[in-house]
Amino acid sequence: MKFLKLIVSSLAICSALHASLAAAQSASPSKNPTSYLGIGSSIGLNGNTTSLGTGGGLAILSKVGFTENLSLHDATILFGSGAATSMIILTAEFPIRNESGQTIISPFFGGGAMLRYNEGLLISPALSGGIDIPLSKNFTGTVRINAGFPSDRNADIGILIGAGYNIGS
Repeated sequence: MKFLKLIVSSLAICSALHASLAAAQSASPSKNPTSYLGIGSSIGLNGNTTSLGTGGGLAILSKVGFTENLSLHDATILFGSGAATSMIILTAEFPIRNESGQTIISPFFGGGAMLRYNEGLLISPALSGGIDIPLSKNFTGTVRINAGFPSDRNADIGILIGAGYNIGS
């Protein structure tokens, strides 16, 4: 039940932000930003408070592109050995294009919140950086390093690797 509450609250935040910015995005004649929903794996590097820092876990990954240079990256890590964790990160993106204008790689960096449910919802600051790589018209690969800062512990740090199905592109 804890997992379900965390996933629902994380996706609700992403959906609300995407809906509120949809009108501004559709009015712009520029290239459509990429949004995706996918799965991946988490590899814990440091910390033991959350699923982010502990051993491997299944991750549900998403990205809501507001503009070409502003997105919301979300990752919910389940089934790790720590508390289920969701990272909601507002990111600046720096797309790199080839000669024909196609994005070949899109590095990003940003900050936001780490949500974890452990006898109640706990919110802590978080940072993330990584790259999104278009794999095809319909799929995007992602590699991210996330750091969450629970108030009572050292930073929980983990790498997320996954792929997502592009939505609305």
